[in-house]
Amino acid sequence: AMSLFDLYAMLRSGSMDFVGQKRSFNLQWIVIYAAGVIGFIYGYIEKRFLYTFYCIFGATMAVSLLCVPSWPIWNRHPVEWVEPREEAEEEVQKAPSKKKGKGSKKKD
Repeated sequence: AMSLFDLYAMLRSGSMDFVGQKRSFNLQWIVIYAAGVIGFIYGYIEKRFLYTFYCIFGATMAVSLLCVPSWPIWNRHPVEWVEPREEAEEEVQKAPSKKKGKGSKKKD
C-alpha cells in the first residue's frame, strides 16, 4: 500500500508512463465526447443550449481532475531506462571527422 507521503511525492514529481498517457488521453476524449452528445440531446429536448455547455464543461472539469495529475493509476508501466555507456577517451580521439568540402559534389 502507498502512504500519503508517497502519493504526494508521486503527484509532485509528475511521473506518468507512456501507457498511462495514452489511456488518459483516450479517457478524456471519450468522456468529453459522450458528455457533448448527451448534453446536446438534453439541451435540444429542453430547448436550452446552456445545458449542453454545462454538460461539456462539467465533464471537462471532472476529467481534468482525474487525468491531469499523475495519479498512480497512470504510472503502472514505468519505463526502466538503461544506464549510458561511458566511452573511452581513445575512441573519441580516434573517431575521424567526416567533413565534406565544397568541391565534393559531382556536377553533371
